[in-house]
Formats: sequence, C-alpha cells, structure tokens
Amino acid sequence: MKNRSEQLVSELGRKIVTGEIKQGEILPKVEDLGEIYNVSRTVVRECLKSLSTMGLVRSNQRAGTIVLPRSEWQWWNFEVINWVLEDEYNRDFLLHLTEVRMGLEPMAAALAAQRGTEQDLIDIKDAFTRLEQSIGDEKAWANADYDFHESILKASYNDLIINTVRTLRKALVISRKKTLKAAKNYPESPFDTPTNEVLERHRSIYDAVMARDEKLAHDKMIELILRVKRIVEKMYS
Repeated sequence: MKNRSEQLVSELGRKIVTGEIKQGEILPKVEDLGEIYNVSRTVVRECLKSLSTMGLVRSNQRAGTIVLPRSEWQWWNFEVINWVLEDEYNRDFLLHLTEVRMGLEPMAAALAAQRGTEQDLIDIKDAFTRLEQSIGDEKAWANADYDFHESILKASYNDLIINTVRTLRKALVISRKKTLKAAKNYPESPFDTPTNEVLERHRSIYDAVMARDEKLAHDKMIELILRVKRIVEKMYS
C-alpha cells in the first residue's frame, strides 16, 4: 500500500504526464500544495523530490517548482511509462518504443553473430527450437519468443545495449497489456504471434546468427521490427 507521499507522486505525476498540468507551468508553493492535498509540507517536499528525480519538475528557490518539457523526462522510469500509457493521447508511445528497438536490436543481432560463443549459439538454438514447438500456443510462444530475443541480446556482449533493450521489453509488456484491445481490432497484431509466417521471420534471424553473417542478421532483425512499426502506424493512424 502506498504511503501519502507516494500517493501524491502518483496524483501529480499523472496530471503532468497527461497534460492536465502543462509543461512550463509553475506549481503552487509547498504550503499551498499541502493545503490543496491535505498533507504535510514534509510529504509535499518528498513528493517534489521524487518528481524531480523523474525529470518531471525542477525546483528553484526564486522561480519555484516548474514542470519540465517531455524531453527532460526520465522515460525509462516505469511509473512515468505507466502514466504515459494510461493517457489516451499518448498512443504514439508504442511507436516510439518500436523506433528505439529498430536502432538497437539489429546491432545486437549483428554483434551476436560476431561475438557469440559456442555456448551462446547452443542457447540460441534451444530458444528457437522451443519457438518452433510453440506454434498455436500464445503463452508458450510469448515465453519462447522472449527467450529467443534474450539469447541473441546476451550474445552481443554489449552491456549498454543489453540493459536498454531489457528496459524496452518491460515497457513493451506494459504497453501490450494496455493496447491489446486495439491490437485485436486490427487484422494484423503488432505483437509477435504464434504463426508459421512469423516463425519464418525469426528463422531468418536465427539462420543468419548461426552462420555468423553479421550484415544479414542485422538486416533480418530490421525487417522483423519494421513490420511491427508499420502495423503500429496503421493501428493509430
């Protein structure tokens, strides 16, 4: 159960992210916020400190507490992600996530083809085999698909890419839950589904990595994510 400070963070954070409190707006003084939300000044100060850590506000003794532009927000903070995905006017966030994936995962696939050890290739093969066996089973496919992409990611041996893509995946899980209804209303899903057609797209990545063909692994991963991007664009056009 959230304490009062955490509750106030959620309340103000949502209002900022959804635009109810505008970028560039000056928040009321600490004592005024305390009266508005019926909390102590200590609770307000703790709340503002948390919002500042998220990049949503900046406090200045002279100017007060100002709401920062979106470019300053800490987008990989999961509370921020949750609030953004709750806002019906931020449907383009899934598209933005997909575009970031396009910049990182193809490079990870190329590096896996180059740097992957024999054990890494065994792990990739095992994950792909389970992917083949999960056709028609959405739950089994989701787990196998995650493991397949994770095995390639780990074989890249680039800590920065690994950490960022893992964070992206967590954001995509949240996004998937919140956009599943919209996805089902569209004949093509932006999320990987257990069909033979999608399996073959993964097979082309698998074959390229196993053959240690860096360029082909890079290009096939781009093709996979580009398909997702196009579907998302159509869904929210």
